[in-house]
Amino acid sequence: MFSLKYQKYQTKVKSKETTFTSTSILWRCIFCIIILFLHPCFGQDWLQWGGPKGNFIVESKSLAENWPADGPKRLWKRPLGEGYSTILYKDGQLYTMTSEGDSEIIISLDAKTGETIWVHRYLRDIWPEMRVGYGVGPNASPLIVNNQIIAIGIAGQMRCLDLNTGKLIWKRNLPEEFGRRKRMEEYGYSASPLRYNASIIVHVGGEEHAVIAVDPKTGSNLWKSAPGGVSYAQSSIITLAGRDQYIYFSPEGINGLDPKTGELLWHFVIPVDNGNHLSPIVKCDESHLFVSSQFDSGGGRLLKILPTKNNFNVQQVWFDSNLRGSCWTNFRIDDYIYGSAGGHEFSQLTAFEWRTGKIAWQYRGHRMAQCLYADNKLLFLDEKGKLGIAKVSPAGISILDTAQVASRISWTLPTLVSTTLYVRDRKNILALDLSRNSK
Repeated sequence: MFSLKYQKYQTKVKSKETTFTSTSILWRCIFCIIILFLHPCFGQDWLQWGGPKGNFIVESKSLAENWPADGPKRLWKRPLGEGYSTILYKDGQLYTMTSEGDSEIIISLDAKTGETIWVHRYLRDIWPEMRVGYGVGPNASPLIVNNQIIAIGIAGQMRCLDLNTGKLIWKRNLPEEFGRRKRMEEYGYSASPLRYNASIIVHVGGEEHAVIAVDPKTGSNLWKSAPGGVSYAQSSIITLAGRDQYIYFSPEGINGLDPKTGELLWHFVIPVDNGNHLSPIVKCDESHLFVSSQFDSGGGRLLKILPTKNNFNVQQVWFDSNLRGSCWTNFRIDDYIYGSAGGHEFSQLTAFEWRTGKIAWQYRGHRMAQCLYADNKLLFLDEKGKLGIAKVSPAGISILDTAQVASRISWTLPTLVSTTLYVRDRKNILALDLSRNSK
């Protein structure tokens, strides 16, 4: 009898526990939904140039396909200054670099208001042979590693700051330490630092080393590569032919390094008039890369990289001078690559099949556009500051809307966090609401 009563009691307790647990889970879900709804900047962090994954593809939803007559709703706008550094985002704060007078500036802003949180300023050098027709930079974008931000100025001053306060942790002067190889046209340091495991890999282009890896905590060297020059294009860290590789341009061509040691794995010669390779590579699959360069001798080419007994074999599959590239971005969706093509003087939005180089379509009117892919749409900003949104496929492009949002020259890749787009030109920075519910 006692046993039967006890079993009934246990059943009631378990029933209450189940109800309590279900109610608890329900309230937790509701709480999470409320937080997501109230947090306007919720989205993937931008800790590096190229977006969350470095491939210009963003996991964003609910982008509006049409904007008001005067363009997307502007949330805020403020002066920023010279430079082409990408805007980074983490935990509700923006980070970028700019210049003012004879100073370079690393700055943190409130993502909701644009108000300054902290500023780190230092004197900037300009080399006598440096060409400043396109501005005095900075050109490279910073890198966020844990609670630190690492930035490289146009003259190679590398600084690591506390992410929350802007306080200097360590600094290095790259040309003073490693020397500087002369280039036909000198525009300073342009490639952004990249993170690989517990190291930061940096272009040097010095007399004794082309690339170095440093400890982000102390700034001390972890490895130094063989001598070699560097060009201006952004490097990449990808898995290729079954092995992690650091891919970068030298004036003479493109190189693959072991990111653990700095050992040269392969080199492929790419003839170009002045060695100014500007376009980042596009990984097509585990053994193919699309690379492009500009000017009369430039073009786009597909490289096949295969492992051999001792190292790697690199073959050119195809070459097309119509697919010249400059300082803009391209991305791959399945068997096609989308972005700008045509060289520095003339370019147009383009789609081509990466396996063959066959151009699927081209669309004029948006020269030198920086492109992102989000919510199954192409989002682009051309050099005149015109923003556009389109649907693209191998069959064609359908422009959904365009709006003038910035001034010429707008060469900086925009930053998309959820449905908020952060844009900069050579004077200002602004935030735009691209959500479907924006009014």
